[in-house]
Amino acid sequence: MIAFDSDSAKVRALKKAGIRVASCNRDVVSMSDVIFIAVKPKDVSSVLHEVSCVSENRLFVSIAAGVKTSTLEKKIRGRVVRVMPNTPCIFYHGVSAFTLGRSASRKDGFLVKRLLSALGVAVELDERLFDVVTGLSGSGPAYVYLVIKALADAGFELGIDRKTSLLLAVQTVRGAAELMLKSGKSPEDLIADVCSPGGTTVEGLKVLERGKVADSFRKAVKAAAKRSKELG
Repeated sequence: MIAFDSDSAKVRALKKAGIRVASCNRDVVSMSDVIFIAVKPKDVSSVLHEVSCVSENRLFVSIAAGVKTSTLEKKIRGRVVRVMPNTPCIFYHGVSAFTLGRSASRKDGFLVKRLLSALGVAVELDERLFDVVTGLSGSGPAYVYLVIKALADAGFELGIDRKTSLLLAVQTVRGAAELMLKSGKSPEDLIADVCSPGGTTVEGLKVLERGKVADSFRKAVKAAAKRSKELG
């Protein structure tokens, strides 16, 4: 792995991690077959201008939010794949959507999917759906953290110490997600598995339904997707 960063502190961290650090972005590209563009969207244009002269026959993988493949292809002569990851990739439980630019091959797609799969799950989608991906899986972790916080706050208010209440909430969400992934059951079936007629879960669900919680989550995803489109 070869990298460059304009931040000297990040350069030191890269070196400490055993990653070779180049003297500039152009050197990174000239020494690499696959290049990840991992800069702020506002910096993409200047970075690509810097490396355009050495971009031919290279595969560029961009994780810059909102920057379309067509925009990238106008600035470099290499092949382009666009990716929308999310923050759980840090601990290998992320989900990344990717789309191929016009000149990228199926072989490029297989390679990028293999690389991204090391960080969790990777799915190929049409680029027109990337704003939806941003609203769903990109912003989604924040919605889940809000759920965890609400559950933990309720446990604390009812007498459990804050640390234990947070642990119970986090593990509940984690376990529920694992159960859905491994059981293959639908959300509706799993809800039914937890509910007993006249039982505790039914009472809780009645409150959530009155508060239109499910509808609020749908609106949140749509609002984030709309904002992503505006920013793009």
